[in-house]
Amino acid sequence: MVAFAKLRIVLTVFAAPAWLALSACSHTPSPEDIPAGASFITNILADDTKLFTYRQRGFGGPPRENEAGAPERGGERGPKTEQMQKMAERGVVAMLMQNHYCREGYMVLEQYEQQRSYIVRGECRDAASQADREKYSAH
Repeated sequence: MVAFAKLRIVLTVFAAPAWLALSACSHTPSPEDIPAGASFITNILADDTKLFTYRQRGFGGPPRENEAGAPERGGERGPKTEQMQKMAERGVVAMLMQNHYCREGYMVLEQYEQQRSYIVRGECRDAASQADREKYSAH
């Protein structure tokens, strides 16, 4: 009985937090993953290739300063590049789920950090239809 109680404590203390951490990382992107200030620009080429540029603003920047103008200890600069990449990937997927621009998935052509933004350029795996041209020509 004592061994069972110890096992139960070990599972409660270690397994539950690990499960929560794994489930939090693997959630399905939703509109809440699209931050305010994100932009999605479409470009349909003459050969029906569908391209897009997703920009997520508000990353990085200089460390916060105190009243004397010196950087604060542990001055936060925002998420690290790896975190920004994951956030942007969730944002792209959420945006595509919302606007249905890439119906058959996409491939990343490039992604990079630039002027407090994280940019993802991609290409849809499906070709543009006439409906796509009509819907996305003004974007």
